[in-house]
Amino acid sequence: MKIKSIRNGSIASFHPIFPDDELLEINGHPINDIIDYKFYSSEPILILKVKDKDEKIKKIRLTKRPDQDLGLEFYEIKYKSCKNNCIFCFVHQLPKGMRKSLYFKDEDYRLSFLHGNFITLTNTSDEDINRIIQQRLSPLYISVHTTDENLRKQILSNRKIPEIMPILKKLADGGIEMHTQIVLCPGVNDGIHLKKSVQELSSLYPRVKSLALVPVGLTRHRQNLPRIKPVDKKYSLEIVKLVDGWQRLFRKRFKMGFVYASDEFFTKAGLDIPNKKYYDDFDQIENGVGMMRKILHQFQMKQKLLPKSLKKNLNISLITGVSAFRLIKKTVEDRLNTIPGLKIRVVDVKNDFFGPSVTVTGLLTGVDMINSLKRQKEIGEVILLPPNCINQDGLFLDDTTPQELERELDRKVITGSYDLVETLTEIFKGMYG
Repeated sequence: MKIKSIRNGSIASFHPIFPDDELLEINGHPINDIIDYKFYSSEPILILKVKDKDEKIKKIRLTKRPDQDLGLEFYEIKYKSCKNNCIFCFVHQLPKGMRKSLYFKDEDYRLSFLHGNFITLTNTSDEDINRIIQQRLSPLYISVHTTDENLRKQILSNRKIPEIMPILKKLADGGIEMHTQIVLCPGVNDGIHLKKSVQELSSLYPRVKSLALVPVGLTRHRQNLPRIKPVDKKYSLEIVKLVDGWQRLFRKRFKMGFVYASDEFFTKAGLDIPNKKYYDDFDQIENGVGMMRKILHQFQMKQKLLPKSLKKNLNISLITGVSAFRLIKKTVEDRLNTIPGLKIRVVDVKNDFFGPSVTVTGLLTGVDMINSLKRQKEIGEVILLPPNCINQDGLFLDDTTPQELERELDRKVITGSYDLVETLTEIFKGMYG
């Protein structure tokens, strides 16, 4: 791995290691990625094999505490991409002209372990599986979609993929914890296929610890792609009912619900989000399973920290997607707008960029927000954005920025957190300087 920098004051900074050197081995083990680096550098005595920019090899001996990092920062490595062509792949539904990184379909078990990305395990070799078990790369997040192998090949549009259940069983036998998902396509992988998938995946509990059911996302940019029925209210109600039945059975067997419907099924069905117990350990919160309940619960627990009144009047426009609008609006009206001096308008932004069937907040674009806010009669002094619609580079999906919203609307734009009370408290502090 090529070294990008050495942190000042770190162990490595006191040894002849320099930027652009390559770390080849630690204690005789090849270092191919950050996982190898962290795994093999945990020992107290290390022998590093390093190649400098002149191709000279040097061996460096150092000692450290078991929990002490060496202080090396590396250049990004190349990750494996997905070779499947899933019938519902969101990347294939993106319009042309977006930034290049959005079209990369990652399919790397390392990203699953490090960041919770879902993978299909279709390009994971026996060597990869053995490494996962040896280095205890757990938990992993697996897109199963169905355990029926012929149907799975159809969904992934790849006839050469290996069978999924033997791989999952090998990982389970190796002690790896897994969280699985099925993207439900009406009339495709539901019905008897879904029942079979739930039965087979639950047979590997507790190593397969959870199964999330997520509705298929369809954009307006599906030219020349397979026809898929959208998930509607009736279908969502059926799925919620199915999951309720399965959870009753699994709670008797496992003391856990095991299978969970994502928040979007509840909002599409017009139902309230279940209570905290429904989600057990919230294992798939980043997959939209229990995120709304977590936000609401956190708000309920911390709302006593809110002020009884504001010294200055404050008008806020709080941005949300269509699916979360009803629940957010109720919280705002029942509690926040009862605080004298505070007025929050919840603005549900329609997704013109991807199409009306895409209703989640995380897929909103800057242009849609600007257009939606310009149609409001009043937008207040502050525009509050949800955190999941901006990437680590501060960009919306359409490459616009919060700063562009500020210029277009001549308002202060703040990106909040999932802790609404904490976000509002910071805003109030800023008011009183």
